Amino acid sequence: MLKFMRKYARSYLIKVIFAVIIIVFVFYFGAGSLREKETRIAQVGSFDILYPEYYEAYNKELEMFRQLYRDKFDEKMAAELKDKVLQDMLNKYVLLVEAKKLGINVTDQEFADLIGSIEVFRKDGKFDKDRYASVLRQNKMDPGQFERMERTMLLIRKVVSIVRDTGAPVTDADIWAGYVQEKGKVDLFYSRFSPAAFKDKITVTDKELNDAYDKEKDRFRGENTYRLKYIVVDAKSGLKDDQVYMDLLKAKDIDTYGRQKGIKVNDTGRMSQSELFKAYKNIKVETWIKDLHKGDISLPVRDDGRSLIFQLVEREDGKPMEKSVALQSIKNRLVAEKAKEKARLAAEDAVRSRSVDKKEHTGFISRGASSIPKIGEIPRDNAGVLGLTKDKPVYDKPVDINGDYYVFGFAGEQDPDRQEWQKDKERFAQYYTARHKEQVLTSFIEDSKRAMLKQGKIKILKNPKEI
Repeated sequence: MLKFMRKYARSYLIKVIFAVIIIVFVFYFGAGSLREKETRIAQVGSFDILYPEYYEAYNKELEMFRQLYRDKFDEKMAAELKDKVLQDMLNKYVLLVEAKKLGINVTDQEFADLIGSIEVFRKDGKFDKDRYASVLRQNKMDPGQFERMERTMLLIRKVVSIVRDTGAPVTDADIWAGYVQEKGKVDLFYSRFSPAAFKDKITVTDKELNDAYDKEKDRFRGENTYRLKYIVVDAKSGLKDDQVYMDLLKAKDIDTYGRQKGIKVNDTGRMSQSELFKAYKNIKVETWIKDLHKGDISLPVRDDGRSLIFQLVEREDGKPMEKSVALQSIKNRLVAEKAKEKARLAAEDAVRSRSVDKKEHTGFISRGASSIPKIGEIPRDNAGVLGLTKDKPVYDKPVDINGDYYVFGFAGEQDPDRQEWQKDKERFAQYYTARHKEQVLTSFIEDSKRAMLKQGKIKILKNPKEI
């Protein structure tokens, strides 16, 4: 079995660090709905990922991300989150498939020890059957379902533990190399390929302009204007927002309803779309205003312990933009797109020929830095640019930073201070070993998943973004 585990851990150094922290989603998502025969989202070996399980996991993550990002959480992030949740669930079931393949199981004694260790089931320091049954009954959980779920979670933890602890061993040389990557410094040559340098060489034909205009002319309008009225439902009002919403759907007159209930009716006045979006950015008005017609009542929009319910009073669509103005806007965009493409292709040619201008230097910067002085923030997918060495002298792809493409090459390096290394060695060794175990786990899961996809043992039956 050790040989099998090591097979999947050989290339751990080139994997993305912490792509999957399996322990988090094992405890967070639980064992899921392994019994219900409902709408299938995906298949992993003999396991089905069912809609109720996916929906529950997605909603948990959605709530967490909304609290974390607040008004920065948008529709794009929500769509990306749907795919992330599915990938995490695929990872979980890949581990269950591998457990079966490796003959790993949960013994009755292991399960009894687990249940007996859960404090809520204990009385006078010992597991109590009556307490166990009472707690499950209070939480409306079927004992059989609960036990299957806990056994599955324990099985996943066993697989995780085995994979993490039986990967390729960490040597002193590995730890030093890791320390150099975190604490060392690197100096890079770079060539910059700016789209601005190519704009004068770009031509856009009349046909291209008119074809683009015919496809996009509906976009070229002035801003819509809106006028809305709304009431605020909070603890002081003594009302429930869902009931207020249902009442307003029937009444269809927010002013009359407000007078009857003694609730103030607020009026936004006429506002341009941009003004409206800015004024009400906390409640993401842009995500629901487009679906309202004159007289419509919005669903309750919750914000900081209160709910706002709107009625659309007036809406005036923006007037079409003059064609000449629209054509100029399209031309500017096409020129910018073509210039950027030319800059990218030129940068890719430089990478292939390994020709980097050695006049421009970054100067020595930390290998763990997130940005390069006077250039900008390094995209997450290109963090490896700071890992260049004399053995890998040119980064393997152009890096897009603030709209310009850069080709980086290795110019020199500085090792960490040896005295600092002696002070940090023990602490860093513990950190590096723990990180290495997570890399081994990530590598094992990703390699297993790729193999199963190739064999047709993983099937995505529904696109998460369409759910």
